[in-house]
Amino acid sequence: MASMQDIADRAGVSRVTVSRVLSNHPSVKAETRKKVLYWVKALDYEPNLIAQSLAGNRTNIIGLLVPEIAYPFFSEIIEAIENQAFYEGYSTIICNTRRSLEKEKNILAELRQRKVDGIIAVPVSPEKSLPAFQRLQVPAVMITKRMEGFSCVYISHYAGGQQMAKHFLNVGFQKIGYIGPTRDTTSALKYAGFQNFLAANRVELVDVIDCPAPENMNASLVCKLVKEYAAGPGLRCEAYLANDDITACEAIAAFRELGYSVPQDIAIAGFDNSLLAKEISPKLTALAQPLEEIGRKAVEVLLNQLNDHAEPQMYELESRVIVRESTIQFVPASK
Repeated sequence: MASMQDIADRAGVSRVTVSRVLSNHPSVKAETRKKVLYWVKALDYEPNLIAQSLAGNRTNIIGLLVPEIAYPFFSEIIEAIENQAFYEGYSTIICNTRRSLEKEKNILAELRQRKVDGIIAVPVSPEKSLPAFQRLQVPAVMITKRMEGFSCVYISHYAGGQQMAKHFLNVGFQKIGYIGPTRDTTSALKYAGFQNFLAANRVELVDVIDCPAPENMNASLVCKLVKEYAAGPGLRCEAYLANDDITACEAIAAFRELGYSVPQDIAIAGFDNSLLAKEISPKLTALAQPLEEIGRKAVEVLLNQLNDHAEPQMYELESRVIVRESTIQFVPASK
């Protein structure tokens, strides 16, 4: 079994430097840290985490809170965070809040007791979750949503809505609709950006099918509500923007049950560009959030706060439209 001295000899540094890398001491240069971590992995070194945490007052554990672990959007972010945290010498405790403020509060209390070094979270509500996160007394980074007083890594959902509206107009659609929440935090911004861009180009939304975002992969409420809407005023649009990829998939199922083909009769686009968008038939046009980048950046920001006591900042990342078959019948094979 490799020792800390073996790591030091291979990396060409002192045993003290190896110890500092393993405890994430801020004085170690990035190049030296990478070299040491390379040999830690290559030699399959297993540090004494108990002794290490007692010496450095660190547990090298990060808590990660998401609304739904199995949701493709969040599972991709989880993987990116876990991979980056592992590379930096941290373990991750993954927690599922199920969008419950009470469960979120209890999870945070438990993570405090387990003395995690920091937390990365998708808060249930940026406003209602705030008191529970303020009581943490450890650094925390919010992802996909903004919360005042904390570092946040996210995209502009308003700008994302605008980008999708621009795509629809560029394709030539004039009768356009929206499927999803219109009043929730990020969804409301997305809906407003979409609606306002269309209005600025003298196009009004024809159908707005207001429905909650699916809570998990087994959701079928969207399909039901789309069919109910079709039984009332009817589907009057050439194209629809769905609040997220799962909503888009549920809408496609409803369209098919109603006898419509996608995209020949009705076009539809999603939002997130999760794995689901690439696997469904037809492949789904979607607003791509940089999921891997969100995960890596969140770990980077958290470690900066842990090691350098960096002040909270907002990090707005770029998004882009990925065009696939669901809005354009024939697309290049590279898509």
